[in-house]
Amino acid sequence: MDQCVFCLHPPEALRCRWEGELRLEAADGPRRLLGVFSPGGEALLHFVELAGETKVWPDGEALVRAVTVCNHSSLPMEWVGVEPGGAILPDSLRVEGQPARTPELAGLAAGGRALFTWREPAGEPDRTILLRGRCTCAGQTQEIACRL
Repeated sequence: MDQCVFCLHPPEALRCRWEGELRLEAADGPRRLLGVFSPGGEALLHFVELAGETKVWPDGEALVRAVTVCNHSSLPMEWVGVEPGGAILPDSLRVEGQPARTPELAGLAAGGRALFTWREPAGEPDRTILLRGRCTCAGQTQEIACRL
């Protein structure tokens, strides 16, 4: 604030009014912290993290791969997908034990796990598998990813 040398009124605090919401998004590696703060209301904080593990074992002339996807979030995932990083042998993909055409799941509860399995050609180099998820916090859709 400007101060006038000849002013007869002392400086006063600036009065403001806060409307709407303040949103927070912070990331620490694969983890995110999402927050919504409202004036006069409670703060809503969600930790969001998608993780997983993969195991491989031989099956004749092919390999069987199992990928467990873990939703370590306090929010449910609206969609979860796995990008296998290589070929999946025909008619071998299963999601939660059921035959599937694509390695994706329509939803995964907060704290939930899902199992994706498939057969792949033996002899391929190690591959990087990408897990993707989508959730909504305070009306905003968030996309998250994790590499295995």
